Amino acid sequence: MRGEGGEEAPLRETMAALFLRQCGYRGDEPVVDPMCGSGTIVLEAAEMALGLPPGRGRRFAYQDLAVPVAAPAAPAPAPRDIALRFTGADRDSGAIQGAGANAARAGLEEVTTFLRQPVSELARPEGPPGLVMVNPPYGGRIGNKRQLFGLYNALGAVLLERFSGWRVGIVTSEAGLARATALPFAETGPPVAHGPLKIRLHRTDPLP
Repeated sequence: MRGEGGEEAPLRETMAALFLRQCGYRGDEPVVDPMCGSGTIVLEAAEMALGLPPGRGRRFAYQDLAVPVAAPAAPAPAPRDIALRFTGADRDSGAIQGAGANAARAGLEEVTTFLRQPVSELARPEGPPGLVMVNPPYGGRIGNKRQLFGLYNALGAVLLERFSGWRVGIVTSEAGLARATALPFAETGPPVAHGPLKIRLHRTDPLP
């Protein structure tokens, strides 16, 4: 995944699912990621909403065993039909191209949208409120976190102005950057190991 500045910032699918769940996401609401990078959060949210099994596109070691392995007792659930849309945005064109390609490989083109735009152009999607989930850049990823305070402040201002009724989840290693958004965080999650860093989820109740 790439952050708003285009730097590498990988977030594993398992971590995206964890943070979505910690925000109370159950697959029944739209999700927006304004700094989507390769689209991990958006795609994970869409798969959860569709009821698609995790890891369905991967091959596991047991499949290559010489001894036959019994098939699962029950078939995987069929994907659900949904009317929700899942939106990612990033100002980096390469990130958006990559996110679109990832959506195509996952068969999620019909429910996902990826837009090349900065945070200042972020618009609230039509329809009911949902969840804004974002893994912005933070100091440990680009070396100098001072230049990021303006970015976090701008993100918070846009969300407070345009996303009334939506909940927000921000993943960062720096509590000071989270506070720079001026968002009314209701709870901070426990630390999660992310390479050499410890990151936390900062989340809000529905915005006023």
